[in-house]
Amino acid sequence: MRREHHRIYERFLWIDTEIRRNAYPNSRTIAEHFEISPKTAQRSIDFMRDRFELPLEYSAENRGWYYSEHAFALPAEMLTEGDIVAILMAERLAREYAGSPLGAQIERALSKVAGVLTDTVSVELSELAAAYSFEALPTIDVDERTFHELARATRDHRSVEMTYFTASTGETSTRRVDPLHIRNHQGNWYLIAFDHRRRDERVFLMGRIRDLRVLDEAFEVRDGFNLDEFLHSAFQMFVGKEPVDVVLEFDEYQARWIRERRLPHESAKVEELPDGGVRLSLRVLSLEAVRRYVLQYGSHVRVIAPDALRCEIRDEAAKAADLNRDA
Repeated sequence: MRREHHRIYERFLWIDTEIRRNAYPNSRTIAEHFEISPKTAQRSIDFMRDRFELPLEYSAENRGWYYSEHAFALPAEMLTEGDIVAILMAERLAREYAGSPLGAQIERALSKVAGVLTDTVSVELSELAAAYSFEALPTIDVDERTFHELARATRDHRSVEMTYFTASTGETSTRRVDPLHIRNHQGNWYLIAFDHRRRDERVFLMGRIRDLRVLDEAFEVRDGFNLDEFLHSAFQMFVGKEPVDVVLEFDEYQARWIRERRLPHESAKVEELPDGGVRLSLRVLSLEAVRRYVLQYGSHVRVIAPDALRCEIRDEAAKAADLNRDA
């Protein structure tokens, strides 16, 4: 039903656009465009004229429909509340990410949507705003020039030289990389690129790029590199070379939340335990992000495998306990 609703509305928007550009659509051209019968196409015209009360007139000379008046827009009633909430969410996200490349993109998309909406929608949005609120994830800002330069270099297969800050070491270095893909993960923008110094594909947080220069040299993607496999293997954008099998057991209390949330990785599988808990199994290429994932659940999760991760969690917990002892 929902898909049919959107198909019908898409048909109305196309007819409206064709009429406004003086293309004089008729039942034949509408039927050919949407691969429907001429009778169904004519019913769309009839609906727009009779139900929406649009000033549709048929031109015998041009063999198609036109508007006898122009100061109107398609009514908003074809939008469901879910559609309007989605638009409201985008508007809120644009505010949260104001000044960032993501915010600019959302603003541009919203301006296009606004072109086919009426004042009725904005009124409904105002009413819905009192009932819905959205909070964006904390993210690192990306310089807009850097974003667009990297997007161009990625599209044109041009190498870049960048000054990059590595948070784990606190060091800043100059890197030459071949940009392969730009990905947004939980609000942050990441660059997947071949690092000439490491001779390997790496992930760079774009907000940590301090300076960037697009080079004249073109590059070819390395033979054997598969972007889909690379993305699927990443756990929260952390990657490595050797796959590691991770097994975690959550107690009955925490299992309630694990069951209802989206699995943290494409390889993740959940198994119910007799005591009411759950076992989460996954295969990843880096334990760094998994360690952070486990630590957030405190005493409600136990690392079954690998041993290296269990030792890291135990050591980290001991350090935290020492740090928070009473003076």
